[in-house]
Amino acid sequence: MSWYFALILGIVAVFYAALPAVGAFVARAQWRRFRKTVVAASRYPTATPASVGKAHVSAGGLCRFFGTLEAIQGDDRIWITNGRFSVAADLRGVRVYLIPESDATGEATASLATAAELRSVPWSRVFSLPEGTPVFVGGALFSEEGRGVFRDAGRNPLLVVIHDCARESIVLRAIGSGRQRNEFINAFTLPSAAIGSLSLILLAFSLLANSPEFRGLALAALTAGLAPVCPFLPPGFPLYFAYRSAWKKARFMRAQRDVVRLPLRYFPPAVDGQRGLRATLLPDMEPYIMIRGTLDEGMNEIVSEGVRMALPADVRRLRVNLMGRAKRDSTEGSWVAFTGYAEEGDGIRLRKPDDPMAEQVLVHGDPAELSLACERAARKYQSISAVFISLNIAMNLPLLFILLSLLIR
Repeated sequence: MSWYFALILGIVAVFYAALPAVGAFVARAQWRRFRKTVVAASRYPTATPASVGKAHVSAGGLCRFFGTLEAIQGDDRIWITNGRFSVAADLRGVRVYLIPESDATGEATASLATAAELRSVPWSRVFSLPEGTPVFVGGALFSEEGRGVFRDAGRNPLLVVIHDCARESIVLRAIGSGRQRNEFINAFTLPSAAIGSLSLILLAFSLLANSPEFRGLALAALTAGLAPVCPFLPPGFPLYFAYRSAWKKARFMRAQRDVVRLPLRYFPPAVDGQRGLRATLLPDMEPYIMIRGTLDEGMNEIVSEGVRMALPADVRRLRVNLMGRAKRDSTEGSWVAFTGYAEEGDGIRLRKPDDPMAEQVLVHGDPAELSLACERAARKYQSISAVFISLNIAMNLPLLFILLSLLIR
């Protein structure tokens, strides 16, 4: 009998826990690699006819390119144009990422909460694309007979994003939505749970048919076989919805953690005393600035070290929402502005960056500290979700066992 009990526990451990956990790690690693590639591509210089003609490009220089689909050549090559010149991209074995349309908003965090889910498909499963489809490509650019060709280059994977949103939203949407809704609901979960459930149910009926003395083991096996539907049964099913709510909050916190740090990627780590204005250059040699200060009452100017600067009219506001503690309308506390600028006389004028992947945002608080706060909040809500689903199972499984023992004599 102990052997049968160990078999039941083994099936549960392998098919309900181990295989879905492997799928969860695989899914999380894939999306983490995608987000890392997006951030890296945002720092590549934009491909130009001059860069295509350089000798080093024949060895695969890293570039990015915004354009629209011009033509599909053969099965695996597409041509993209920006209206001035065209480049090709070889997509054999490449995954294509699809960003659907979303409503524009002045609040960066609001767009995270309402954005449609980003999808990923192999190029071999993309059967048709209309001419003029917006495409972003980033990766190794090679020169073939004077024409630029993007290819996957191993350590520098080719990033291809088909987007139905503004270019300025690509990075925000990719980093915010480029993650699994629930890592434990993955390609491994359904087949693994189905095989485990069927195996346990067959084992239960086999034990019932062999001998009445195995009735307890058979009931345990049958209960374990029905465990995948257990969270949806009364009386514990409200805890399942509480688990989903907490998990959703944890996912949102992880998205905010990554988004709030995005503008910092252009700046080296700060040294002591660097708290006011910090300037740098974007990949295409465009000036970019980070300003720490306070806002005036109209939220139209930022004051840093006694200097008042007018903010661009279309700057996005990013107030991190720690679930109830965000101050939506307050100008209190420190703010950090990330934007382009132009020198005017002895001062500077803040303006929207020409680089569509450079954020023009106004952050309420220190981005690094806010990112750490979001990370802590994500862990908290993830732990809460684990408690809810554990209570759900602990409540429903014994009741299910009792019910089955009453029905099966």
